[in-house]
Amino acid sequence: MKIFTPIWLIFFLFLSPQSFGQGREENPIEVKIEVNQQENILTLEPTIHNKGSLFLEYNYLFLIRKTDKNANLSVNKQAGKFTLEPGEIKKLSSSQINQSEGQNIKATLYIRDENENKLITKDSIEIKGSRLDIVEEASLFLEGLVVDESKTKFGKEFYDEFFSVYNQSPNKYKFIIVITEMPYRGQTSIIQVKIDQDVVYEFYTNPNEEYMKYQVGMALRSLARHAEEMSKIKQEFNY
Repeated sequence: MKIFTPIWLIFFLFLSPQSFGQGREENPIEVKIEVNQQENILTLEPTIHNKGSLFLEYNYLFLIRKTDKNANLSVNKQAGKFTLEPGEIKKLSSSQINQSEGQNIKATLYIRDENENKLITKDSIEIKGSRLDIVEEASLFLEGLVVDESKTKFGKEFYDEFFSVYNQSPNKYKFIIVITEMPYRGQTSIIQVKIDQDVVYEFYTNPNEEYMKYQVGMALRSLARHAEEMSKIKQEFNY
């Protein structure tokens, strides 16, 4: 008795290794922060290259942290969503910075899949002084970074107080802390303290100074608990 194999099954078995191989394509993204210098002006351009064969849609975050000779810190943030055709090279944004003696510039580009809540890849550079002396960084400069996204006078005062207290602490977290603000009712708003997109602590605004300092303390305690929980989860997955 002869056994006949359906033609569609033979076709499927023949093609399946290649077809499923495309679905397993890992990290086809190549990123680089390009630096151009004209006299004393630097232009930083995060550039991304899709080296794979799939259409991609990701989010990016481009952070530039500048410290002058007096240790004054300023942070510039650009973020958004982008798409890439197979083989496409795209510049995501552009930032110009005046160079000066004694300054230190650190720039980091993050590429993230928000749907899967996953960091895809990153690139980071450091530029010291007035010369174009670029130092490629193997590690991120997340430690101690707090981003201000407040909208009102109270929100800015909360950020300043929070940053002042946190900056004096010898222990800095290895993640970005973001202070955001949303409108509520009348002149009241909601202050949120976030790590990535997770709200760690939030409260309603109140012009009382003691109330603000109390909320700073509560926010720092909430961050400490969150960091401890993250550490425990990480240990559970270290086999």
